Amino acid sequence: MKSISEILGGCQLVFGLSFDIQQVFDGILTFEHRAFIKILQVIEEFLPAYESKTDQLGRKGYEEISMIRSALAKQFFKIPTVTSLRNRLLCDLALRQICGFTAVPSEATFSRKFASLASRKIMEETLGPMVSFYLEGHIVEHISRDSTAIEAREQAKNKKREVIPKGKPGRPKKGSEPKEKKQTVLQKQLEQTAQQAIEELESRCSWGCKRNSQGNPFCWKGYKLHLDVTDNGIPVSAIVTGANVHDSQVAIPLERMTEQRANHLYSLMDSAYDAKPIRDFITANGRIPIIDPNKRRKQQRVLSPSEKQRFKIRSTVERSNSHLKDWLIPPKIMVRGTEKVSHCLMTGVLCLAAIKILQYCILPDIRKTA
Repeated sequence: MKSISEILGGCQLVFGLSFDIQQVFDGILTFEHRAFIKILQVIEEFLPAYESKTDQLGRKGYEEISMIRSALAKQFFKIPTVTSLRNRLLCDLALRQICGFTAVPSEATFSRKFASLASRKIMEETLGPMVSFYLEGHIVEHISRDSTAIEAREQAKNKKREVIPKGKPGRPKKGSEPKEKKQTVLQKQLEQTAQQAIEELESRCSWGCKRNSQGNPFCWKGYKLHLDVTDNGIPVSAIVTGANVHDSQVAIPLERMTEQRANHLYSLMDSAYDAKPIRDFITANGRIPIIDPNKRRKQQRVLSPSEKQRFKIRSTVERSNSHLKDWLIPPKIMVRGTEKVSHCLMTGVLCLAAIKILQYCILPDIRKTA
């Protein structure tokens, strides 16, 4: 079975050229190099506007596009650190030419530029327009939603629970004012925009705990990557939060983001999203939620046979999470801070989106092995 790099790297149709692209490179192009070039061709058309260094005084800087390409290369070739990236560029002439470097920048320059890209959210701003363009005019039958654990190497900043003084047990005193019920997070999100809801979620590194596929509790320190994907595995929306954020608190913001980028009919989620505000919000917007019933509920819901059949498609998002961790995200996240970690993860999501768009939108006749 061929890998995705061999499939894309061996396909010349995406360029529409009658000669081998190897002729314009000094270094030897591998299948991975060729696949990376095709991914860049898909992504660069939708990059937000960036400043050119040609009109500025002083020492000539490095082109912004070269830094963006090197950030994408770091994830695509699964390079863990900036030091390893620089060493790879020094010895890999073909990759250096693809990125557009005549001289390789220092580690400090890479770190500073990547921090700038992270603060400007370049990858997040590219994903939306790119996915919207290729899905425009198409009806996406199912959107599958799930989160995956991302371990980090930094200090966790879990919030301590507020100590609320308990009153006397029993019925309240006659004439006393009844206690006001606070709005839940989900109820508040119904009246907020996607950006407002995301800003109120915990985004710092924290401790999280969930049950794995074997039913055993798994605890980690770091973040969560929340993902919406199509039936073909194309990532439509992605949000990075702290590990202690419950999956259900990201469902409504993700649904708002996805409905602006794709026209879908069903939203598939596991039992962690089983909440009435989520179901009501999706139904009110003209779509059908299919959520695995939570066994802890007193009133048990049961999926119909047709819903059970559709729910099986939700494994697509689990495969997408596996592809990200196996192909595009280093096993250890070496950067620290919410912005840098989010930039690292979103760069991987953007690469995966470009790969799936190449497979299913640009070259739909090639063999599907990923």
